[in-house]
Amino acid sequence: MKFIRTYESFKSNRKDSVNEELLGGILNFFKNMWNKAMEELKKLGEDPDTEEVKGWIADNPFNPADNNYLFKNVMEEFKKKPEANDQDALTLVDSILNPETGVLGKQGLAPLYENLKKTYPPEKGEPMSSQVATFEYIFNTIRTKAIVQYKFAGGPTDGKVDPKKINVDLKDTVHLPDVKKLLTAATDGKKKKEVIINWCEKTLYPQLDKFADAITEDEVNKYLESKKIPVPEGGGEEVEYKVGDTVIYKREKFKQEDWDKLTDDEKKKPEEGKMKDLQNEQIGIKKISKIEGDKISFEDADFTKEKGDLLMKSEAPKAEGQEDLVKTLGDVKAKNPDAIKKIGDIARIYQEPDKNKDKIAEIEKQLGGEGEEGK
Repeated sequence: MKFIRTYESFKSNRKDSVNEELLGGILNFFKNMWNKAMEELKKLGEDPDTEEVKGWIADNPFNPADNNYLFKNVMEEFKKKPEANDQDALTLVDSILNPETGVLGKQGLAPLYENLKKTYPPEKGEPMSSQVATFEYIFNTIRTKAIVQYKFAGGPTDGKVDPKKINVDLKDTVHLPDVKKLLTAATDGKKKKEVIINWCEKTLYPQLDKFADAITEDEVNKYLESKKIPVPEGGGEEVEYKVGDTVIYKREKFKQEDWDKLTDDEKKKPEEGKMKDLQNEQIGIKKISKIEGDKISFEDADFTKEKGDLLMKSEAPKAEGQEDLVKTLGDVKAKNPDAIKKIGDIARIYQEPDKNKDKIAEIEKQLGGEGEEGK
Protein backbone atom coordinates (compact mmCIF):
# COMPACT_ATOMS: atom_id res chain seq x y z
CA MET A 1 0.00 0.00 0.00
CA LYS A 2 2.98 2.28 -0.50
CA PHE A 3 1.08 4.30 -3.14
CA ILE A 4 -1.84 5.05 -0.79
CA ARG A 5 0.43 6.13 2.08
CA THR A 6 2.47 8.43 -0.15
CA TYR A 7 -0.66 9.83 -1.73
CA GLU A 8 -2.30 10.55 1.63
CA SER A 9 0.89 12.23 2.84
CA PHE A 10 0.96 14.38 -0.28
CA LYS A 11 -2.70 15.32 0.14
CA SER A 12 -2.34 16.27 3.80
CA ASN A 13 0.58 18.57 3.03
CA ARG A 14 -1.31 20.46 0.33
CA LYS A 15 -3.39 23.53 1.16
CA ASP A 16 -5.75 22.54 -1.65
CA SER A 17 -6.97 18.95 -1.59
CA VAL A 18 -6.38 16.86 -4.68
CA ASN A 19 -9.09 14.96 -6.50
CA GLU A 20 -9.04 11.46 -5.01
CA GLU A 21 -11.45 10.14 -7.63
CA LEU A 22 -9.02 11.14 -10.37
CA LEU A 23 -5.92 9.53 -8.85
CA GLY A 24 -7.34 6.61 -6.88
CA GLY A 25 -7.24 3.99 -9.66
CA ILE A 26 -3.84 4.81 -11.12
CA LEU A 27 -1.73 2.16 -9.42
CA ASN A 28 -3.62 -0.92 -10.66
CA PHE A 29 -3.91 0.59 -14.12
CA PHE A 30 -0.16 1.17 -14.34
CA LYS A 31 0.70 -2.31 -13.11
CA ASN A 32 -1.47 -3.91 -15.79
CA MET A 33 -0.30 -1.48 -18.45
CA TRP A 34 3.41 -1.93 -17.85
CA ASN A 35 3.13 -5.73 -17.74
CA LYS A 36 1.69 -5.68 -21.26
CA ALA A 37 4.06 -3.00 -22.50
CA MET A 38 7.07 -4.95 -21.27
CA GLU A 39 6.19 -7.83 -23.59
CA GLU A 40 6.56 -5.42 -26.51
CA LEU A 41 9.81 -4.08 -25.10
CA LYS A 42 11.36 -7.55 -24.87
CA LYS A 43 11.01 -7.87 -28.64
CA LEU A 44 13.78 -5.26 -29.00
CA GLY A 45 16.34 -7.70 -27.63
CA GLU A 46 18.73 -7.57 -24.71
CA ASP A 47 20.33 -4.22 -25.50
CA PRO A 48 17.98 -1.76 -27.25
CA ASP A 49 19.67 1.49 -28.28
CA THR A 50 18.38 5.02 -27.67
CA GLU A 51 16.44 5.23 -30.94
CA GLU A 52 14.75 1.88 -30.27
CA VAL A 53 13.77 2.96 -26.76
CA LYS A 54 12.37 6.23 -28.09
CA GLY A 55 10.48 4.30 -30.75
CA TRP A 56 9.02 1.99 -28.10
CA ILE A 57 7.92 5.00 -26.03
CA ALA A 58 6.29 6.59 -29.08
CA ASP A 59 4.49 3.37 -30.04
CA ASN A 60 3.38 2.37 -26.52
CA PRO A 61 3.10 4.81 -23.57
CA PHE A 62 2.93 7.92 -25.79
CA ASN A 63 0.58 6.43 -28.39
CA PRO A 64 -3.09 7.48 -27.83
CA ALA A 65 -4.25 4.57 -30.01
CA ASP A 66 -2.41 1.97 -27.93
CA ASN A 67 -3.84 0.15 -24.91
CA ASN A 68 -0.65 1.03 -23.04
CA TYR A 69 -1.20 4.78 -23.44
CA LEU A 70 0.33 6.41 -20.39
CA PHE A 71 -2.31 9.11 -19.96
CA LYS A 72 -5.33 6.92 -20.67
CA ASN A 73 -6.53 6.52 -17.09
CA VAL A 74 -6.24 10.12 -15.90
CA MET A 75 -7.94 11.46 -19.02
CA GLU A 76 -10.79 8.94 -18.96
CA GLU A 77 -11.48 9.63 -15.29
CA PHE A 78 -11.41 13.38 -15.82
CA LYS A 79 -13.72 13.20 -18.84
CA LYS A 80 -16.39 11.48 -16.71
CA LYS A 81 -16.93 14.76 -14.88
CA PRO A 82 -19.94 16.73 -16.14
CA GLU A 83 -17.90 19.90 -15.58
CA ALA A 84 -14.72 21.06 -13.84
CA ASN A 85 -13.66 23.90 -11.59
CA ASP A 86 -10.24 25.58 -11.54
CA GLN A 87 -8.85 23.19 -8.95
CA ASP A 88 -10.03 20.13 -10.93
CA ALA A 89 -8.32 21.41 -14.07
CA LEU A 90 -5.03 22.27 -12.36
CA THR A 91 -5.07 18.96 -10.49
CA LEU A 92 -5.28 17.15 -13.83
CA VAL A 93 -2.02 18.79 -14.92
CA ASP A 94 -0.53 18.05 -11.50
CA SER A 95 -1.44 14.38 -11.87
CA ILE A 96 0.65 14.30 -15.05
CA LEU A 97 3.71 16.46 -14.33
CA ASN A 98 4.19 16.28 -10.56
CA PRO A 99 7.60 14.55 -10.17
CA GLU A 100 6.44 12.70 -7.06
CA THR A 101 2.80 11.72 -7.62
CA GLY A 102 2.23 12.31 -11.34
CA VAL A 103 1.91 9.92 -14.23
CA LEU A 104 5.40 10.99 -15.34
CA GLY A 105 6.63 11.03 -11.73
CA LYS A 106 7.99 8.45 -9.31
CA GLN A 107 4.63 6.83 -8.55
CA GLY A 108 3.42 6.63 -12.12
CA LEU A 109 6.65 5.19 -13.46
CA ALA A 110 7.49 2.95 -10.45
CA PRO A 111 5.82 -0.18 -11.96
CA LEU A 112 7.75 0.35 -15.20
CA TYR A 113 11.07 0.61 -13.39
CA GLU A 114 10.28 -2.48 -11.30
CA ASN A 115 9.65 -4.48 -14.48
CA LEU A 116 12.72 -3.04 -16.18
CA LYS A 117 14.98 -3.98 -13.27
CA LYS A 118 13.71 -7.57 -13.47
CA THR A 119 14.15 -7.73 -17.23
CA TYR A 120 17.50 -5.89 -17.33
CA PRO A 121 19.31 -6.55 -14.03
CA PRO A 122 22.60 -4.69 -13.46
CA GLU A 123 25.86 -6.47 -14.12
CA LYS A 124 28.38 -6.88 -11.34
CA GLY A 125 29.54 -3.51 -10.03
CA GLU A 126 26.86 -1.47 -11.85
CA PRO A 127 24.49 0.74 -9.82
CA MET A 128 21.83 -0.09 -12.41
CA SER A 129 21.75 -1.48 -15.93
CA SER A 130 22.25 0.82 -18.89
CA GLN A 131 18.74 -0.08 -20.12
CA VAL A 132 17.03 1.06 -16.90
CA ALA A 133 19.21 4.18 -16.74
CA THR A 134 18.31 5.04 -20.35
CA PHE A 135 14.59 4.93 -19.59
CA GLU A 136 15.15 6.93 -16.42
CA TYR A 137 17.02 9.63 -18.30
CA ILE A 138 14.48 9.86 -21.12
CA PHE A 139 11.40 10.14 -18.88
CA ASN A 140 13.11 12.51 -16.43
CA THR A 141 14.23 14.72 -19.30
CA ILE A 142 10.75 14.82 -20.85
CA ARG A 143 9.13 15.69 -17.52
CA THR A 144 11.71 18.32 -16.56
CA LYS A 145 11.46 20.08 -19.93
CA ALA A 146 7.68 20.21 -19.58
CA ILE A 147 7.98 21.56 -16.04
CA VAL A 148 10.29 24.31 -17.29
CA GLN A 149 8.30 25.21 -20.42
CA TYR A 150 4.91 25.44 -18.71
CA LYS A 151 6.31 26.83 -15.43
CA PHE A 152 4.93 24.06 -13.26
CA ALA A 153 5.60 25.30 -9.69
CA GLY A 154 7.62 28.12 -11.25
CA GLY A 155 9.49 25.90 -13.73
CA PRO A 156 12.66 24.88 -11.83
CA THR A 157 15.32 23.95 -14.38
CA ASP A 158 16.41 20.90 -12.39
CA GLY A 159 12.83 19.60 -12.22
CA LYS A 160 12.84 19.60 -8.41
CA VAL A 161 9.46 21.05 -7.48
CA ASP A 162 8.67 22.99 -4.32
CA PRO A 163 5.08 21.92 -3.33
CA LYS A 164 4.52 25.36 -1.78
CA LYS A 165 4.63 26.89 -5.27
CA ILE A 166 1.80 24.70 -6.57
CA ASN A 167 -0.94 27.30 -6.14
CA VAL A 168 -4.44 26.89 -7.60
CA ASP A 169 -5.27 30.60 -7.27
CA LEU A 170 -5.75 31.89 -10.83
CA LYS A 171 -4.25 35.25 -9.83
CA ASP A 172 -0.97 33.52 -9.02
CA THR A 173 1.43 33.75 -11.98
CA VAL A 174 4.14 31.43 -10.66
CA HIS A 175 2.43 28.07 -11.24
CA LEU A 176 1.16 27.19 -14.77
CA PRO A 177 0.50 30.83 -15.81
CA ASP A 178 -0.51 30.01 -19.40
CA VAL A 179 -2.96 27.36 -18.26
CA LYS A 180 -4.46 29.77 -15.74
CA LYS A 181 -5.02 32.35 -18.47
CA LEU A 182 -7.09 29.79 -20.37
CA LEU A 183 -9.10 28.92 -17.27
CA THR A 184 -9.67 32.60 -16.46
CA ALA A 185 -11.15 33.12 -19.92
CA ALA A 186 -13.45 30.09 -19.52
CA THR A 187 -16.69 31.36 -18.00
CA ASP A 188 -18.25 28.18 -16.60
CA GLY A 189 -17.46 24.61 -15.49
CA LYS A 190 -18.18 22.99 -18.86
CA LYS A 191 -15.88 25.39 -20.68
CA LYS A 192 -13.14 24.92 -18.09
CA LYS A 193 -13.38 21.17 -18.59
CA GLU A 194 -13.20 21.56 -22.37
CA VAL A 195 -10.30 24.02 -22.17
CA ILE A 196 -8.07 21.83 -20.02
CA ILE A 197 -8.79 18.67 -22.04
CA ASN A 198 -7.90 20.50 -25.26
CA TRP A 199 -4.73 21.90 -23.69
CA CYS A 200 -3.58 18.45 -22.57
CA GLU A 201 -4.41 16.67 -25.82
CA LYS A 202 -3.41 19.36 -28.32
CA THR A 203 -0.59 21.18 -26.53
CA LEU A 204 0.95 19.19 -23.67
CA TYR A 205 1.00 15.65 -25.07
CA PRO A 206 2.31 16.59 -28.55
CA GLN A 207 5.04 18.63 -26.86
CA LEU A 208 6.04 15.66 -24.71
CA ASP A 209 6.48 13.71 -27.97
CA LYS A 210 8.76 16.44 -29.31
CA PHE A 211 10.83 16.45 -26.13
CA ALA A 212 11.31 12.69 -26.54
CA ASP A 213 12.28 12.99 -30.22
CA ALA A 214 14.92 15.61 -29.41
CA ILE A 215 16.87 13.37 -27.02
CA THR A 216 20.07 12.12 -28.63
CA GLU A 217 22.17 9.03 -28.04
CA ASP A 218 25.08 11.27 -27.11
CA GLU A 219 23.02 12.83 -24.29
CA VAL A 220 22.05 9.41 -22.98
CA ASN A 221 25.66 8.20 -23.12
CA LYS A 222 26.86 11.22 -21.14
CA TYR A 223 24.21 10.50 -18.52
CA LEU A 224 25.35 6.87 -18.29
CA GLU A 225 28.94 8.01 -17.86
CA SER A 226 27.91 10.42 -15.09
CA LYS A 227 26.31 7.46 -13.27
CA LYS A 228 29.46 5.36 -13.85
CA ILE A 229 27.47 2.93 -16.00
CA PRO A 230 29.33 1.43 -18.99
CA VAL A 231 28.01 2.75 -22.29
CA PRO A 232 26.78 -0.13 -24.52
CA GLU A 233 28.87 -0.65 -27.63
CA GLY A 234 25.74 -1.00 -29.77
CA GLY A 235 22.09 -1.89 -29.50
CA GLY A 236 19.77 -4.21 -31.35
CA GLU A 237 20.72 -6.77 -33.96
CA GLU A 238 23.45 -6.02 -36.48
CA VAL A 239 22.08 -5.08 -39.88
CA GLU A 240 23.07 -7.45 -42.69
CA TYR A 241 23.93 -5.67 -45.94
CA LYS A 242 24.10 -7.31 -49.37
CA VAL A 243 24.97 -6.33 -52.94
CA GLY A 244 22.09 -4.39 -54.43
CA ASP A 245 21.00 -2.73 -51.18
CA THR A 246 20.58 1.02 -51.32
CA VAL A 247 22.17 2.43 -48.17
CA ILE A 248 22.74 5.71 -46.39
CA TYR A 249 26.40 6.22 -45.47
CA LYS A 250 28.48 8.76 -43.56
CA ARG A 251 30.44 11.38 -45.46
CA GLU A 252 33.55 13.17 -44.15
CA LYS A 253 31.60 15.99 -42.45
CA PHE A 254 29.09 13.64 -40.79
CA LYS A 255 27.98 14.70 -37.29
CA GLN A 256 26.37 12.06 -35.08
CA GLU A 257 24.41 14.64 -33.08
CA ASP A 258 22.69 15.92 -36.25
CA TRP A 259 21.80 12.37 -37.27
CA ASP A 260 20.43 11.55 -33.80
CA LYS A 261 18.09 14.54 -33.93
CA LEU A 262 16.19 13.00 -36.86
CA THR A 263 13.06 10.97 -36.18
CA ASP A 264 12.62 7.50 -37.67
CA ASP A 265 10.02 8.88 -40.09
CA GLU A 266 12.40 11.60 -41.27
CA LYS A 267 15.14 9.03 -41.91
CA LYS A 268 12.75 7.11 -44.17
CA LYS A 269 12.33 10.16 -46.45
CA PRO A 270 15.84 10.91 -47.77
CA GLU A 271 14.65 13.32 -50.43
CA GLU A 272 12.72 15.56 -48.04
CA GLY A 273 13.31 18.07 -45.25
CA LYS A 274 16.20 17.55 -42.85
CA MET A 275 17.45 14.42 -44.60
CA LYS A 276 17.76 16.31 -47.86
CA ASP A 277 19.73 19.03 -46.04
CA LEU A 278 22.16 16.47 -44.59
CA GLN A 279 22.88 15.13 -48.08
CA ASN A 280 24.67 18.38 -48.90
CA GLU A 281 27.69 17.40 -46.80
CA GLN A 282 27.02 14.80 -44.11
CA ILE A 283 25.42 11.73 -45.72
CA GLY A 284 25.25 10.00 -49.09
CA ILE A 285 22.88 7.45 -50.63
CA LYS A 286 24.11 4.79 -53.05
CA LYS A 287 23.57 1.19 -54.09
CA ILE A 288 26.12 -1.41 -52.95
CA SER A 289 28.01 -3.03 -55.83
CA LYS A 290 30.54 -5.14 -53.92
CA ILE A 291 31.27 -6.28 -50.37
CA GLU A 292 34.78 -7.44 -49.49
CA GLY A 293 35.04 -8.07 -45.76
CA ASP A 294 34.32 -4.68 -44.16
CA LYS A 295 35.00 -2.80 -47.40
CA ILE A 296 31.90 -1.57 -49.25
CA SER A 297 31.94 -0.47 -52.90
CA PHE A 298 29.11 1.40 -54.61
CA GLU A 299 27.68 1.71 -58.10
CA ASP A 300 28.91 4.77 -60.01
CA ALA A 301 31.52 5.60 -57.35
CA ASP A 302 35.33 5.34 -57.18
CA PHE A 303 35.52 5.34 -53.38
CA THR A 304 34.80 2.71 -50.71
CA LYS A 305 33.42 2.82 -47.17
CA GLU A 306 33.75 0.62 -44.12
CA LYS A 307 30.69 -1.22 -42.77
CA GLY A 308 30.81 1.06 -39.75
CA ASP A 309 30.17 4.01 -42.08
CA LEU A 310 26.79 2.61 -43.13
CA LEU A 311 23.90 4.13 -41.20
CA MET A 312 20.90 2.21 -42.51
CA LYS A 313 19.23 0.69 -45.52
CA SER A 314 17.11 3.00 -47.63
CA GLU A 315 14.68 2.72 -50.47
CA ALA A 316 16.29 3.53 -53.81
CA PRO A 317 15.48 7.13 -54.73
CA LYS A 318 12.82 7.32 -57.39
CA ALA A 319 13.59 9.08 -60.63
CA GLU A 320 11.44 12.05 -61.49
CA GLY A 321 8.22 10.83 -63.08
CA GLN A 322 8.83 7.22 -62.03
CA GLU A 323 5.49 6.81 -60.25
CA ASP A 324 3.59 8.22 -63.25
CA LEU A 325 5.46 5.89 -65.60
CA VAL A 326 4.65 2.82 -63.50
CA LYS A 327 0.97 3.78 -63.46
CA THR A 328 0.95 4.41 -67.21
CA LEU A 329 2.59 1.06 -67.99
CA GLY A 330 0.04 -0.68 -65.77
CA ASP A 331 -2.79 0.93 -67.72
CA VAL A 332 -1.21 -0.02 -71.07
CA LYS A 333 -0.74 -3.64 -69.97
CA ALA A 334 -4.39 -3.86 -68.96
CA LYS A 335 -5.82 -2.22 -72.08
CA ASN A 336 -3.33 -3.22 -74.79
CA PRO A 337 -1.06 -6.14 -73.72
CA ASP A 338 0.60 -6.43 -77.13
CA ALA A 339 1.93 -2.88 -76.85
CA ILE A 340 4.04 -3.76 -73.80
CA LYS A 341 6.54 -5.67 -76.02
CA LYS A 342 6.96 -2.64 -78.28
CA ILE A 343 7.52 -0.37 -75.27
CA GLY A 344 10.17 -2.83 -74.06
CA ASP A 345 11.92 -2.64 -77.44
CA ILE A 346 11.96 1.16 -77.21
CA ALA A 347 13.35 1.03 -73.66
CA ARG A 348 16.22 -1.18 -74.83
CA ILE A 349 17.11 1.42 -77.46
CA TYR A 350 17.56 3.98 -74.65
CA GLN A 351 19.90 1.61 -72.80
CA GLU A 352 22.58 2.33 -75.41
CA PRO A 353 22.09 6.03 -76.24
CA ASP A 354 25.38 6.45 -78.14
CA LYS A 355 24.81 3.43 -80.38
CA ASN A 356 21.15 4.32 -81.04
CA LYS A 357 21.49 8.08 -81.24
CA ASP A 358 19.66 8.38 -84.58
CA LYS A 359 16.81 6.12 -83.49
CA ILE A 360 16.37 8.08 -80.26
CA ALA A 361 16.30 11.37 -82.16
CA GLU A 362 13.58 10.02 -84.45
CA ILE A 363 11.50 8.68 -81.54
CA GLU A 364 11.67 11.99 -79.72
CA LYS A 365 10.86 13.86 -82.92
CA GLN A 366 7.70 11.78 -83.31
CA LEU A 367 6.83 12.44 -79.65
CA GLY A 368 7.31 16.15 -80.06
CA GLY A 369 10.58 16.24 -78.08
CA GLU A 370 13.69 18.26 -78.84
CA GLY A 371 15.94 15.32 -79.62
CA GLU A 372 19.42 14.60 -78.26
CA GLU A 373 20.96 17.92 -79.30
CA GLY A 374 18.47 20.02 -77.30
CA LYS A 375 19.25 18.30 -73.95
